[in-house]
Amino acid sequence: MAMDFEDFLNWLLTSKKLLKRSAKDVISRCKRICKLNNVSELDQIDYETFLSSELFLSQTMFIKSQLKRAFNLYIEFRTSK
Repeated sequence: MAMDFEDFLNWLLTSKKLLKRSAKDVISRCKRICKLNNVSELDQIDYETFLSSELFLSQTMFIKSQLKRAFNLYIEFRTSK
């Protein structure tokens, strides 16, 4: 079962004051992280393990920074609940 990103999207819009397009970009990057790791839930991925994985390290510096920011925002969202 895939993640339901609705709560996360609402949190990005209200708590982080992101524009809808920026919030959807964050959601898209989270989905990309899941796809790269062949999992359906971001919670199934350990952040530190992800940062040291070949899948992550093979990305460009620009993409890596976007993926890290998206993952960090998701972690912040999960801890705020």
